[in-house]
Amino acid sequence: MDNSNKMVTVSYTGRFDDGHVFIDQTEQPIEFPCIDGWMPPAFIETVRTMAIGETRSVRVGADEAYEQRTDERIIEIPRDKIPANLKLPLGEMINLEDPSGQTYPARVIEATGDSVVFDTNHDAIAKALNFTITLIAVTDLDRC
Repeated sequence: MDNSNKMVTVSYTGRFDDGHVFIDQTEQPIEFPCIDGWMPPAFIETVRTMAIGETRSVRVGADEAYEQRTDERIIEIPRDKIPANLKLPLGEMINLEDPSGQTYPARVIEATGDSVVFDTNHDAIAKALNFTITLIAVTDLDRC
């Protein structure tokens, strides 16, 4: 079985080493080309050799999972740009909205009278990840 260079549809659950689920795509499967760079290497390698209907588990080490945490994803927003009635408890996740309407999850890491600092780095960055993957479909890329 070789799903390389084909479009694959998978459902999956991602967990941290402590068992906490950080993503659950079992109800909303995703479709992507089975090509290096689209998902972490161990995820692609696992899907590459799966049969339709098969379920496998794979661990992605912190050194190969997604990306690194960066200071560029720490943003400070003046209080006058935030709705006055919005509760912002330290450590809580909220959704920030950019001018185009796109939303981004962010954790409140500091709040003063003048501004609020948010960390928009994803919780899964630089952590080992454990995936349980089910291959749902495989199609040729030229038919997509």
